Amino acid sequence: MGRAFDPGLRAAARSLASRLPVGAPRAGVPDRPGTRRVVTRRDDTGSDVDLDATLAARGAEPHWRADHLHTRGWRSTGRACVLLVDASGSVAGDELAVAVLTASALAQRMRPGDELAVVAFWSKAVVLRPLSADPRSDLVVDRLFDLRGGGTTDLDLGLRTAAAQLTRTRAAARDVLLLSDGLATESPDPLPAAAALARAGGRLHVLSLSAEPDSEAGCAALAAAGGGRVAPLRRPTDAPVAVRAVLG
Repeated sequence: MGRAFDPGLRAAARSLASRLPVGAPRAGVPDRPGTRRVVTRRDDTGSDVDLDATLAARGAEPHWRADHLHTRGWRSTGRACVLLVDASGSVAGDELAVAVLTASALAQRMRPGDELAVVAFWSKAVVLRPLSADPRSDLVVDRLFDLRGGGTTDLDLGLRTAAAQLTRTRAAARDVLLLSDGLATESPDPLPAAAALARAGGRLHVLSLSAEPDSEAGCAALAAAGGGRVAPLRRPTDAPVAVRAVLG
């Protein structure tokens, strides 16, 4: 499926992804401290008047106008999320199909203020979608289907590429969702890259695509180093529970 050329199969994947109930993970529960900030607004919805901004807006005008008023209030900063998809030879068939559908489903369920990037990696890393707030998902599906990965797994390179995408955002909540079997077949030790991502203010969550003991151990170690969580993701229907388990 992940190597599909059939337009009908691509359309079926989009249709299925749109029905996956991957809900907004922030509903009713704050993600982490700092995901809301006090900001200046040019309206009367804030809790306090921002006197400096209001006086600056009036300038030298002799009379006050409503649009001079600036207030201070809380605003959600949204979430920046990088989906990091393992497209190496050890991840194929059903596992890659799970990754394609999960990526598409998450792209279709972005909330206002959220940003999403999609990166695929094997012996090299490819940014399929740079970090942006664009909610369209068709491009993500097509690029994942067109992907010609395979070969070895350079987890270190994938993590560093994902971390570079997070440097583009000002969001307080910065997460990398790694869809992988957790096995680095040709890579420097990926744990330092995971730890560096955490030190930079991000969190690495791992959606484990394999039930093999070595794979589960590798995924758990990556999540621990990256300050995140790990959850199994074996079938497309597991996606809602797995995403909620790691993002909260």
